[in-house]
Amino acid sequence: MKIIKKIIVTTLLSLSLAVTFIPIDVFAINTVDKWDGTVDTSWYDNHENDSEYHITTAKQLAGIAKLVNDKTVSESFKGKTIYLDNDLDLAGYEWTSIGNGSNFARYFAGTFNGQYHIINHLSHHTSENDFRNGLFGIVSSGGIIKNLQVINADIVSNDDSLIAGVLADWVNAGTVENCYTSGKIENNNGYKFLGGLIGQCTDGTQIKGCASDTNVVSTFSGDDCDTVGDLIGQWENSTADSLITDCWFGGSVSCNNINSAVAGILGANFDFRGQPGVIIRNCMVSTKNITCAEPGNITWITAAATVLVKNCIWPDTPPADVTLDEETYPDNNGNYFAAVRLIVDWDAGTASADPNFDQSKCGKSVSNFTLANVLTELQENASEGIKWVCGINHPTFSWNELNILADYTKVNEAKSKIPNDLSIYTDESVKSLKDILASIEEEKNLMEQEIVDGYAMNIENAIKELKYKDADYTKVNEARAKVPSDLNIYTDESIKSLKDILASIEEGKNITEQATVDGYADAITKAISELKYRLADYTKVNEAKSKIPNDLSIYTDESVETLKNALNAVKYDKNITEQDIVDEYAMNINKALEKLKKKEITSIDKTQRKQIKTGDSTNFIGLAGLMILSIFGYIILKKKTLDR
Repeated sequence: MKIIKKIIVTTLLSLSLAVTFIPIDVFAINTVDKWDGTVDTSWYDNHENDSEYHITTAKQLAGIAKLVNDKTVSESFKGKTIYLDNDLDLAGYEWTSIGNGSNFARYFAGTFNGQYHIINHLSHHTSENDFRNGLFGIVSSGGIIKNLQVINADIVSNDDSLIAGVLADWVNAGTVENCYTSGKIENNNGYKFLGGLIGQCTDGTQIKGCASDTNVVSTFSGDDCDTVGDLIGQWENSTADSLITDCWFGGSVSCNNINSAVAGILGANFDFRGQPGVIIRNCMVSTKNITCAEPGNITWITAAATVLVKNCIWPDTPPADVTLDEETYPDNNGNYFAAVRLIVDWDAGTASADPNFDQSKCGKSVSNFTLANVLTELQENASEGIKWVCGINHPTFSWNELNILADYTKVNEAKSKIPNDLSIYTDESVKSLKDILASIEEEKNLMEQEIVDGYAMNIENAIKELKYKDADYTKVNEARAKVPSDLNIYTDESIKSLKDILASIEEGKNITEQATVDGYADAITKAISELKYRLADYTKVNEAKSKIPNDLSIYTDESVETLKNALNAVKYDKNITEQDIVDEYAMNINKALEKLKKKEITSIDKTQRKQIKTGDSTNFIGLAGLMILSIFGYIILKKKTLDR
């Protein structure tokens, strides 16, 4: 079995290392002080005997390092508390660790209370042999770091320092609680105790309620080796008080040395005087991104001479690109071991795994860290004062807002207002909405709540800016095209009805008013169908009629009949489109008039006329009598007139 193929046991240098204290500037809510690379100790000057200090700027934080690292009059801040009242941005300036000595001198021994503020962009890249890398170099003699978050760290250790950690390089008989780190720490020179939170712990140090998402990288591949811990690199000379409780790691580890020990919580725990070992309880490794040149040297939780691991949780499979044969891991189905008991050969300088150690008592593996039972078990086994809550990808602590999902209620409410059918809106306005939706990051944390609320506001605004597509006026235009070019042939009333409809059409209707627009088309079509032609002009007919003789009896019956037929054929319901027919009526009447023929005189009529001409006595006497009577009457009338 080759769980730990070979671990070079490093010489214990803990007692000669100085604890460096890293002062943390307190961040005021919603404010960030950006470092200009200078140092300020004015807050301490003439206040040497104060028991409490409040700092708000990055240069005041740098002032703590200057005070602690002073080789003449080093201030350890023993029995004193420094409060960070503001968020700080170290802006990538080269940082000098707080406490650059050993556990005998130039270390931080006070209490640094970050009040859960953030220190951003911690950077250390020097290749000088200053031997300190982290925010704090050495914390010792009861020193406490608590309630602090160091994010986006960028530490590259190119010197001969033995220890390197983001929050602190070395904590000796101190306490670190409720702290969080992220960013990168990298070793490129010689073997080191390398940790995403702390490089090395010694004595009765206690780590409580801490977490790290740091990317821990060791490129060193020489004959010596690193001891790499995602959270803590190595622990030496433990006591009964040595403790790691309620911590988690979610970052990554990459180690190039085949002799290195690599673990998710504590890289390795060696004791030189038979100490009881480090208690590790209720801790969680939620990442699978842990690799080493020799996978057999990896454990999820720790490799220790005395394994005191309980109620811990780790992944049920290694990284996808890691293949472990059954010979190496016959009892663990090809997965990393969670914990390994080390059998150390001090003379040979090696350590190997105890094949009889049963890791099942250390906790359990899980495939999904977001399941409710994972959170429940962590909280049930939590130490006093620790509150586990649901995090973004795994449980975390109630104060660790960087890993707690922001409240997306407003975003979801805004999304619910998005119309089901976006096809009725213009492509441009829909694209704007979709771009906003695509820009939403679903795993923003509580400290980014303002951004998340901004998503909701942007969605709401985009919904308001949605513009309906224009209604389709195709049918209207088609109906308009059917309107006769010459309306003069229709009645004024029917034309007015059509024109009123055309005048009522409103252009620019949107797609939601399509029914109204289609109604315009229907109304136009109907008005066209109801156009009524004007009556034809019957003037010529009437003129023709006026020529008809008053006495048709003198005309032959046949010619009169023809005329009457022409008259009877006239219909007075003809419209203007039938003018030819009406004009034909007139023409037919005129033709009939032209063809009227007078009757011929019969033989009897001729005889009567002859008798009158030849002197019929009967007729003559009668006529003579009438003439005499007429003359007589005239004379009488004349006489009467004269008598008057």
